[in-house]
Amino acid sequence: MEIKENEYHIVLFPWLAFGHVIPFLELSKSLASKSDSIQISFISTPSIIKRLPSIQPPSLKSRINLISIDLPSVDNLPAGCEATVDLKDGEQTQYLKKVYDELQAPVETLLKRIEPDLTIYDLINCWIPDVGTKLDIPTAFFSVYSTPMLAYAGPPSVYKESNNNHRRTPQDFAQVPGWISFPSTASYRFHEAVIMSEHINNPDITGLSTGQRHAKAVGGCNFILARSCVEVDGDYLNLLGDIYQKPVIPIGLLPPPAQSLAMKASDNSAKSSDSEIFCWLNKQQPKSVVFVGFGSESK
Repeated sequence: MEIKENEYHIVLFPWLAFGHVIPFLELSKSLASKSDSIQISFISTPSIIKRLPSIQPPSLKSRINLISIDLPSVDNLPAGCEATVDLKDGEQTQYLKKVYDELQAPVETLLKRIEPDLTIYDLINCWIPDVGTKLDIPTAFFSVYSTPMLAYAGPPSVYKESNNNHRRTPQDFAQVPGWISFPSTASYRFHEAVIMSEHINNPDITGLSTGQRHAKAVGGCNFILARSCVEVDGDYLNLLGDIYQKPVIPIGLLPPPAQSLAMKASDNSAKSSDSEIFCWLNKQQPKSVVFVGFGSESK
């Protein structure tokens, strides 16, 4: 992709999980649709690039460049594993993080060559701000997590060892934190709190815990992009601005474009499964159906 002088070039680089990749791709499409002068470079692994859904509408394809970057090999990570969905169990995720961290040097080389105007990054590649500072490229942290979840996670200072004495046990994670001053239910149930307290506080083989990555991701960027809107999460967005002390920009909920849904519904080659589901639901009595969500990668 050749970037013209009057074009604004944005790089997006998500974590290697499709629950992160797809929102980043939707954000890419949303940004590219705003202006003909916006060009997007979307970075991921060859395997993930191949598994991405086609870009709709087709008019955006010329403005979104998909860039593959090879993962180096690492012990304990089976060959061909380029996304969390490829892993046999959650224990292997730390090895995927390790090999992902090793992309810092090649990504720096890439960014130096293509000279973007902005780089949007994820939680795990929290080293992007260091690269941006070195190359004089502004950076933005885009969280695929909800705004209440970000507010619950709190300020970066919480995850410094000297300050993290009040959030060490599962009980600490099973209650609304004190910095949320308005009525809120943002907390974990105890069985979730047990897992979260370990992830937040305990470094894995990369030498970083999830809490430390969060602190680096939030603390190092120029601004934060929140997957939310004022109408839904106004109180939480205001709180985030206060605790981060930097701009927090709501970008909406990133639903699929209306034209993509219309194209799917009018596709005569295969009956839309969504249409079948809604037709069935419309025939059921109120409060007679239970929806169970297992997450994006449960097996």
